[in-house]
Amino acid sequence: MNKQTGFTLVELIIVIVILGILAVTAAPKFLDLQGDANASTIQGVAGAIDSGSSIVYGKAVIAGKQKTIKTASPTPPTIPNDVGQTIALNYGYPTAAVDGLLRAIDINATLATASPLGDFTYVIPSTGVMYIYANGTTVPTGSNDSLICAVKYTEATATGTAPNVVYNAAQTTVFTNDC
Repeated sequence: MNKQTGFTLVELIIVIVILGILAVTAAPKFLDLQGDANASTIQGVAGAIDSGSSIVYGKAVIAGKQKTIKTASPTPPTIPNDVGQTIALNYGYPTAAVDGLLRAIDINATLATASPLGDFTYVIPSTGVMYIYANGTTVPTGSNDSLICAVKYTEATATGTAPNVVYNAAQTTVFTNDC
């Protein structure tokens, strides 16, 4: 009589269950796709800011407002956007405010205290500086830039030709450490 050797059905099921438990607990540690997705999204927002501020600057040059500094009174210089709103300007670039940058790039960003939250959240920790960050990541404070997943926009402080070139124009910085 031949004695057959091999695994029983119960042994095979136990091995499959153990492999399933390992896959559920270990795989997310090796496949952190959420962080990569957040980092890519934030870099996309940075691209939108760079493009949007350049388009706004071009419109400001055509309107002759590229050398005009923002003032509180009587009103800051503005140009119209495509949906009938006005974009507040400082040296021809969007201001770091809702009526400036957010209207220029037209994304769904809400203040951190708003309910419900938009696709992104924004915070203005100081005059002329705006952070746009992914929901659920560390809130930017202006002093924790090495720990955040955000885009930092600093509005223009002098007449210039384009952001991040030779002139002291609008600055866009991307932080992806907390993504």
